[in-house]
Amino acid sequence: MEIQWHLVEKDFFSGLPDEKRAFVSLAVPRAVEKKEYIFQEGQIGGSAFYLEEGKIRIFRVSSLGKEAIVFIRNRGEMFGLAEILGEQKRVFNAQAITPCRLYEIKKKDFEMLLRRHFPLAQRVIEVMGRRVRYLGEQLESLIVCDVPARLLRLLTCLCCPGVPDPKMLDKPIPLPVKLTQEQIAAMIGSTQQTVSETLKKLKEEGLIDVFGKEITILRPREIFERILI
Repeated sequence: MEIQWHLVEKDFFSGLPDEKRAFVSLAVPRAVEKKEYIFQEGQIGGSAFYLEEGKIRIFRVSSLGKEAIVFIRNRGEMFGLAEILGEQKRVFNAQAITPCRLYEIKKKDFEMLLRRHFPLAQRVIEVMGRRVRYLGEQLESLIVCDVPARLLRLLTCLCCPGVPDPKMLDKPIPLPVKLTQEQIAAMIGSTQQTVSETLKKLKEEGLIDVFGKEITILRPREIFERILI
């Protein structure tokens, strides 16, 4: 079986060595501590970011103070693209889950690169299209799937970046990020109690293993086939 193309975020500069050199020559390297914000909702999007090392969560906070995580960004991914192209206000927050190393590039420099390097512009379109498709499927999941199905879809989506070869689906796959039950609930439109009960049930079925915040998918191929990823 093949994993759907829009769920696998390869390195943004994969196959684009010249474009990466040009990008790095104009970008500013930054070291970011765990829990530090890279940008916050309401700020003008004047920069884009390439994640060299670490993990970033992209989320927003409701008027009631509830967090909704929409993306986990991993090593090799670009983020902050949506607002930089139109210099709009940020609609999400970006916060480091782990210590991170990243490159920040200003809007004018990034636009110059896009004009000079057509393959880079194509890559931006590809990435944005993939993310729109992902969000569309998440919305569909909220509408038509029950909580166990939504939870399984989330877990598989989170582990997809670490599964470049479908043969790896025959072995247990640890989730590459540690999330609290409250964070998981916010990502699938549920409650902490329901998530706790669902995780317990999935563990009893032998589909996953749970140890604190660490989750391992024990039978990934069966889960992928069940939810048609």
